[in-house]
Amino acid sequence: MATETPLEGDVGRRRKQAVKEKLLLRDLALRHRLGILGVGLLALLPLLAQPRELNQFTYVLYLMMFAISWDVVSGYTGQLSFGHAFFFALGGYGTSVTVNQHLVPLLDGLGVTLGPVGTTVVILAGIVGGTLVAALGGVLIGVPALRLEGPYLSLVTLIAPLLLYQSFIIFGEELPVLAPNGLGGTSGLLNEPPSFVGIGTNAAVTVDQLWVDAVARYYISFLALLIVLAVTYGVTRSAAGSVFTAIREDEDAVQSVGLNPAKFKIFAFVLSAAVGGFAAAVWMHAGPNAYPNTENLFGPGRIDLSINVIVVAVIGGMGTIVGSLVGALFFAFADSVIGAFVPELKPLPTFLLGMVALTFLPRGVVPEATRFGRRLLAWRRGEVDSLVERDRTSAAKRTVDRYREEIEEIIGGEGR
Repeated sequence: MATETPLEGDVGRRRKQAVKEKLLLRDLALRHRLGILGVGLLALLPLLAQPRELNQFTYVLYLMMFAISWDVVSGYTGQLSFGHAFFFALGGYGTSVTVNQHLVPLLDGLGVTLGPVGTTVVILAGIVGGTLVAALGGVLIGVPALRLEGPYLSLVTLIAPLLLYQSFIIFGEELPVLAPNGLGGTSGLLNEPPSFVGIGTNAAVTVDQLWVDAVARYYISFLALLIVLAVTYGVTRSAAGSVFTAIREDEDAVQSVGLNPAKFKIFAFVLSAAVGGFAAAVWMHAGPNAYPNTENLFGPGRIDLSINVIVVAVIGGMGTIVGSLVGALFFAFADSVIGAFVPELKPLPTFLLGMVALTFLPRGVVPEATRFGRRLLAWRRGEVDSLVERDRTSAAKRTVDRYREEIEEIIGGEGR
């Protein structure tokens, strides 16, 4: 009679059970519980804001998503990227070109008249197209990244959006097959892609009130944020997320347990690119003042948006999904205050905020606040010494040990 191996029998059931247990709310860290509370408050924001204020805050939602996409690869795996706008531009231009230069002309040629449902389907198809284009860009950057480290990798990621910017100029009139009408140069695409909702005819649903338009755009953008949070939270809470963190702390430790860091690095880049591209694609169809041009998707100085995203993640705390949300709120508040009183100083004070965070809160607002809370609770329980000893333990060792324990739980005790 054959001996049953650890990977046979009810291993599938044990894997599903392990995943369910990791996603239980009672097992969530304090910062994640606070994050859920914060997301709930974001859902109620339209009840308090005016249309203009709501439009400004809708952009903050996209800033959150952009920061999350950067944090997936740079905060978790430690592969520092200084040109994440490369992925944002691919997603934004990808959906615009897919819809305006491929899908709409094709349907017009077939004599198909698009109603609200048809327009919505076309928009969703464009978002999928933009996300896939950005994910492909993640592969193009991720594969060379395997041979580069430190400043060399950062330089490559910094050059990538500049090369893409020049490509928009070179293929401004026509890009055979991919963009028959061209990419518009520095002025961007002349025709805006259709919106989910808007005041006018180029929208799936037409409204006649600014308030309705602002609320609808906010909740569509908020839904996109929830999707991004669900995907990134699920990945970072999985075994793959543990490996991401271990790669950042000690790549040799990951190799020592038989894992291939290269595979996880590429996965991190592709996931990061897809999330950023998805956010930019939704922005083109639901964001306020969203036009497919270089200034929107790169920033006024070609790298401004990339730098802003890094500052947001640093303020909130790298390697934490919740940190990107908090950092975006701090960034937006500082930007609004400076813009209201001394607009000519922008964006200097905002960058100073990032420097202050690096100097006094090097781990970011969320990790430092969490650490302070743990120390306070430990002091009340008289466990300060054990907490200090835990802080001295290698983060990589803790991560790899936890990963090993999870695998053993999934396959059962036979594999020990």
